[in-house]
Amino acid sequence: MRNILAKIIFLVHVAIVLTWWGLFFFPLSRWPEKIIFHFYLTMIIVTHQIIWGLLITPWMGKFRIVCILTTLTQLLRGQSLADDKNYDHSFTREILGKVGIKGLPHRFSAMMAFVILIIVSIQYFSQ
Repeated sequence: MRNILAKIIFLVHVAIVLTWWGLFFFPLSRWPEKIIFHFYLTMIIVTHQIIWGLLITPWMGKFRIVCILTTLTQLLRGQSLADDKNYDHSFTREILGKVGIKGLPHRFSAMMAFVILIIVSIQYFSQ
């Protein structure tokens, strides 16, 4: 049962990330409010990762931005909250690893999130 729940959460995570990244390619002419939606979605995603990272810092011993879906998936896979396989795990690295792209540092995911935040913020504030 835990395995099934972990797979479901993983697939939800995939859907959210594909939507988040995919919005860059969705035409503004078909959805004029896309930039506003993308900005607020990005703010929610990045803010929740920072807050969740702060909340679990006592168990990790260091601060990292962490998605709660990654934590839930790893807990269901049997990793403890304090295990570096939990807080040092990257959903982006896992997905890219499944398609043969390996060896990306953990910071890659954090950098991607902040690059998206910067791009979306520029789009939002320059409308």
